[in-house]
Amino acid sequence: MAGTRDTRSDEGFGLVEVVVSMLLFAVIAVAILPLALQASVLSAGNRDRASAQSFAAGQLADVRAAHPDDAANSCTALADAAATGVPDAADTGLVADIAVDTCPTSYPAAVTVTVAVRDADADPGSPVVEMATKIVVTAP
Repeated sequence: MAGTRDTRSDEGFGLVEVVVSMLLFAVIAVAILPLALQASVLSAGNRDRASAQSFAAGQLADVRAAHPDDAANSCTALADAAATGVPDAADTGLVADIAVDTCPTSYPAAVTVTVAVRDADADPGSPVVEMATKIVVTAP
């Protein structure tokens, strides 16, 4: 049959279609790659902040356990809880600085205890997280 076209030769993908689809896939991948990298960096930062918050909360819990509100707490004993460079027992590289405000002039009173957690390896001067609590003191 002369003049008839064989339609079977048009089946499937041609080389041009494959190259165009690969080019489109590459453009989409290049557009998504920065978003994936940024998400990974943010996830690591959130993980570090969560570890620091957990460590700070643990340090405050230790201070509160040593000085419960229903006990006779002296401000001098509370001031002795102040410390610098307390390492994390989980060996995360985090260190805590525990600061106690000055003792009040009249009692009973509440004294603020602040825990600043910093990463000793990354930026030792800047705290990752700070948490504070108040402890009731009944004597100087």
